[in-house]
This record gives sequence, C-alpha cells and structure tokens, in this order.
Amino acid sequence: MRLLWIMIALALACCSTFKPSGIRPALYATEWVSHDGKTMPWQSWAVPEGTKPRGVVIAVHGLSGAKSDFWYLGQELPKRGYTVYAYDLRGQGNDPVVPERGDISGEQAWERDLATFHSLVRRRHPKTPVFWYGESLGSLIALHTAADLLGNRADPKGIILASPVAGLRMTMSGFQRFVLETAAKLTPRTRYSLGELAGVDEKKIQVTSTSTHGGQMAVTPHHISAFSLRLLTTIGGMLDENSDAAHRLKMPVLFVASPNDVLSSADQIQSLFAEMRSRSKKLLWYTRSYHLLLHDVQRGEVVHDVAKWLDRQIQTHPYG
Repeated sequence: MRLLWIMIALALACCSTFKPSGIRPALYATEWVSHDGKTMPWQSWAVPEGTKPRGVVIAVHGLSGAKSDFWYLGQELPKRGYTVYAYDLRGQGNDPVVPERGDISGEQAWERDLATFHSLVRRRHPKTPVFWYGESLGSLIALHTAADLLGNRADPKGIILASPVAGLRMTMSGFQRFVLETAAKLTPRTRYSLGELAGVDEKKIQVTSTSTHGGQMAVTPHHISAFSLRLLTTIGGMLDENSDAAHRLKMPVLFVASPNDVLSSADQIQSLFAEMRSRSKKLLWYTRSYHLLLHDVQRGEVVHDVAKWLDRQIQTHPYG
C-alpha cells in the first residue's frame, strides 16, 4: 500500500485565504482571483508582438509541479501562433498560503479553479479558441472538469492529456484501501513525506530518460516534501471516476504518452483512450521518454505534434 501511494505522489509529477466578500474572479498582472477569493500566481507566453493568436492553450501542471514547468511549451507554441497560459494549482508548492501546500479539500476545488481560470482567459480572448493541456495530475483535473462542463458554451475546444493518469501499475486490496480511506477521514490533514509513505529511495524513480524524481526535486524550489491523506484519497477518487468522465467527454482529445511512464502502464492508457466517446481522438506514443515529456529527449516532437493537432482542430472545427 505504501508503494502504491508513493507512486501516485511521484508520478502526478503534487482553510483558504479569502478576499473580502463581493470581489469577483479576476485576472491581474501576475495573480488571479478564483471563484472563492483564493489568489494564486499565473503567467503567460504570448505570440510575437503585432500578431493575433490562432488559439490559446491553458496548461495545468502535475503534483508538486508549477506553472514554470511549461516553459518549453511557452517557448515553442507562440512561434506557431498559440498563446500559452499556466497557473499554479492551489495546494501545491507555489500556493501563497504556505500551510495549505500539500493539501486540498477535494477535487471540486481544483475543477472549479480551472473552470474559473478558463472563463477569465476566454474573456481576454473572446473570439479565439481555447484548449487545455493537462499534465499528469493536471490531466485528471482537465479530464474531469471538461466532462463536467459538457453542454456549456464555455467548454474548451479540445483537451490534451499529457502523461495521462489512466490507472496505477500497482493495485491495493479492498482492505488496504479501506484502512487508508478511514485514516483520511479521521485525520485528513495528516501528512507523510515520500520516504515515510514508501520506504523507498526516490532517486531510483525514473521520471525522464536522464533523471530521477529525487534528482529533479533536489533542484526544484516548489517541491513539496509531504502530502495530506485527504489529498491522496482525493486523487484516488478521481481515478475511480475516470471511466465515467471518459464516457461523457465528447470534445476532441489528444493523448501524448510514454509506455515507460512510472505511474500508468501502456495498457491502462490505451484502455482509457478506448473509453473516450469523442469522435475526434488521437493517441501518440513517445517510446524514448518517460513521465515528464516536456523535460525529456523527445520534447521537440511532443510540441510539434501538439501544434499539428491544434492546427487540425482549428481547421476542422471552426470557432463559433
């Protein structure tokens, strides 16, 4: 059981502060205000000056990640006509409220944040198609939020699920899960470091072809050393709902994945892809890479393929 949950924490590589009542969601220079008044950092990478974006991509990072993880996406996509937005997830390493890092009240908090950020970006770009790029934990958030938004004209025009969390390579017994969920209910904010949870050496967990999780986190300022039980069980609950979300998702979807992913097996990713009801879906494999696709040897191919897919969506599904 310990190893299972450490794999979630590694690969998903991840009491609020409120503004006075009456303040609406807003997008400022470097911070934005969500639906409940929570203020968080964000950034964007714009298309070259003097040009209009063909589309906008909102990027959602993974567990213990940050908006800065998308620097390469932000460097390359604007050259191809796409403005990139990214924000820091609440409960992660750049959450302005330090005690809240490593904790979350439930999946609805993440989903409502994405829906709110999406509406703010659309307000800035009212005549431009908006897409989502969710990486790891961000793929779960994007998938479930998109499924919940079906029928809403504010839906994204398509979503990209990078290193999609389609399942777990390891499984736990019903009893083990019962014990974990009970502990989460009794002491939801109890935190455990990765070493305490798994009893393994993080330096042995491969996340790119040339680096391990331990090596990455040693040089990552937004690294979180411990996660609450309710955050881990929230992720588990989202995994349980993957199939239902996939059945309800009908917008265009692109999977970019690696068969070497430390969390989900190739079969699990393929199975989730097969469950997608979208009539426009595509799955691309990157066999020389690992979990962190945008930081690995094939990142150029990934961005090139993403840009081609975005172009295709704009051509075949005109905005309107």
